[in-house]
Amino acid sequence: MGHVLKQKCLNCGKEYPANKWIFKGCEACKTENFVSNLISVYDIEGIAENVDKKTLEKRKNTNMWKYKEFLPIENEKNIVSLGEGFTPLIMSKKVGEYIGIKNLYVKNESVNPTWSFKDRLCSTAVSKALEMGFKTVTVSSSGNHGASTAAYASKAGLNSIIFTFVHTSLGMKTLMQVYSPILIATKSLAGRWILMNECIDRYGWALTGDYVHILNNGRFLLVGSNPFAKDGYKTIAYEICEQLNWEAPDWVAQPTGYANGLEGIWQGFKEFNSIDFIDSLPKMVAAEKFGILEEAIKEGRKYPKQIEHEPSIALSIAGFLSTYQGLHAIRDSGGKAVATEDEELLEMQKMLGKDGIFAEAASVASLVAIKKLKDEGRIDRNDVVVAVVTGSGLKDISPTQKYLPQIPVIKPNFDELKKVLMEVYNYKLM
Repeated sequence: MGHVLKQKCLNCGKEYPANKWIFKGCEACKTENFVSNLISVYDIEGIAENVDKKTLEKRKNTNMWKYKEFLPIENEKNIVSLGEGFTPLIMSKKVGEYIGIKNLYVKNESVNPTWSFKDRLCSTAVSKALEMGFKTVTVSSSGNHGASTAAYASKAGLNSIIFTFVHTSLGMKTLMQVYSPILIATKSLAGRWILMNECIDRYGWALTGDYVHILNNGRFLLVGSNPFAKDGYKTIAYEICEQLNWEAPDWVAQPTGYANGLEGIWQGFKEFNSIDFIDSLPKMVAAEKFGILEEAIKEGRKYPKQIEHEPSIALSIAGFLSTYQGLHAIRDSGGKAVATEDEELLEMQKMLGKDGIFAEAASVASLVAIKKLKDEGRIDRNDVVVAVVTGSGLKDISPTQKYLPQIPVIKPNFDELKKVLMEVYNYKLM
C-alpha cells in the first residue's frame, strides 16, 4: 500500500507533497474569485502490475477497502471501517419506464453504515487522520457528513467536534448526536464555518469535510474536501464498473452540492480507464438544487458564483456555494449540470418508492436530472445510465409526510374495510 505519488492542483497543475494534509486548496492560483481543489495522484501503472481485474474479482465484496491499493492509507492497520461500500446497483424498472430509459440503474448508497455515501469519504478521511497522528477531527455539516464523521471517529477512538446549523432537521441532529460527538449549532450557515476555521487554525484539527475561505467582503470561496477524503468516492466508480461486468455506463448522475462526489467518482473512472479495466468513460451529470454549476457552464465561467441562500427540502445539496472541482468534472467528462425543483424531487421520491427504495429528497436529484436530459433528447433511450442515490429518506421525513395520505383507522368491520379501501386507495375487494 501507499501508492500516492503527489497531490496536484486541478487547475494550474502545481504539485504538493504526497503525505501532507492539504485542505485549503491551491494557493498558487487562488484569486479573490477563484480557488481550486487538489487531487491525489497515484502510481496507477505500478498498482496495475500487481492488481488486475481477476485479483479484484477474487476478493470478497464486503466493503470498499477491497480496492485498498487505490486509496491513500499506507498501513492496513490504520483502516477504520464500518462495512461501507459495495452497495447494490439495481435495475430501476418502474422509474426507467417513467423516464423512458431501458437501462437505468440506481446505485443505492442509502444502505451504507450511517445511511449515506459520506461513509466512503469519512472512512478514508478518518483512517488517514489516524495514520497521520491527528487526535481530533472536525466538520461543518447539515447532517450526513457530520453523522458519518462522528461514527468513524468514535470507531477510531478520535475526538470529533461537529458544527451544524440550528435549522438542521431533528432527524439529522439525532443521527449526529447518537455517535457521541461534541455537537455545536450556530444560528447562521456562515457561523459554523467561522467557528470551525478558527478552531482548525488554533488547534490543528483534521478537517474531514469542506473548507471555505471567508473573505473580508462577506463573500466565501469554497474549496471542497481534501484529496485523501475525496478518494473514498472513487470506489463508487470502481464498484459500478465491476457490477456492470467491467464496462462503464454512458452517463452517471450524482446529487451535487460541493461536488466532492462528482469529482471523486470521475477520478475513479479515469483511473480504471487508464489501466484498461474499462474501455470507455461516462459523462458526469451534476444534479443540483439551484443550478450554480449549470449557470457557470452556460456563461462559460471558470468559477461558480455565490448566490443568496434559499430554503429547500433538498438540504444536503441546497447550498449557496459550489466548487471549481464540480466544473472540472463536468467539462472533463463532457457532462452536464442540471437544476432541480422541490416538487420534482418529491414526485421522483414517490416514483422511486415503487422500485423499493426510500431515498432522501436531495438524493433523487440524480433521477430528476436524468429525466430532464432524456426529455431534452440528450440521453438516448438505449443508453446505460446510473443514478447515484446518496442517502436514506428516513433522515428527514417531514417533506415526504406532506404528500402521503393519512392512514385510515377503522373498526374491525369487513364492510367498513371494503369502503375505506375503495375511498382511500381505489382498491376494490371482490
